[in-house]
Amino acid sequence: MAETARAATYLIRLRHFVVPMSIGVYAHEEDRHQRVRISVEMEVELPAGGIGDEIGRVPSYEGLVEGLQALAEKEHVRLIETVAEHVLDLAMAHPMVLRAVAEVEKLDVFPDAESIGVRFERRRED
Repeated sequence: MAETARAATYLIRLRHFVVPMSIGVYAHEEDRHQRVRISVEMEVELPAGGIGDEIGRVPSYEGLVEGLQALAEKEHVRLIETVAEHVLDLAMAHPMVLRAVAEVEKLDVFPDAESIGVRFERRRED
């Protein structure tokens, strides 16, 4: 049985992007913004023939950051899990992204912990 050659890939990482966000399940959390830290890792298929130093041959980092900023400015969200799902939607929007990992953390919840958060992963279906 012949194996299919797997496409070459590389990783794009956005680490520790901190934005104020209206988030939380309690009434007092609806009245103020909290610091949320978002990290994203995307496994990207290397285009045939390479990148060639052409911006159109890679997913837009700027588009990802702008999408995260827009997400933070939307109406109140109750769960960090919901935010993580939206982050994955943004990351997987580009067809060259094969896999994405989103980490979303609330930074100011527990005084004895740096953060509380979730890590979600999604793979593109073949």
